[in-house]
Amino acid sequence: MKSQYPFKKPGREMSQTEARTWVDDYRKSCEKQAKPIHAEGFSKEVLLKILANDDCQGIRFYYGHEKGEPRLLLVGMDKNGNDMHQSRQGLKDDMPADDNGSAIYGDGSRCPDECGNR
Repeated sequence: MKSQYPFKKPGREMSQTEARTWVDDYRKSCEKQAKPIHAEGFSKEVLLKILANDDCQGIRFYYGHEKGEPRLLLVGMDKNGNDMHQSRQGLKDDMPADDNGSAIYGDGSRCPDECGNR
């Protein structure tokens, strides 16, 4: 069965070695920041809310800044690769004016502040 995901690269499982190289390279690039952010976590509930829409074929992660610190925004994507939020324009063009029911998710738990024990 062919995937409905609209792009050639839907993502892949990576080896721990390759992932560790990517993370280490990123962290080296952040060493000059006063408070580097290593990751941002989102609950299963948030991910399932995005994926609950039958037309959703994937999740797009946008990079943003809040008060100069990096943040992630999550938005569902349809089979054509379009953002699935309540705006006529995509995030790449303009943010929606209405803050209620936007179908845009953000403000996850940031690491190193909330990382768990490992």
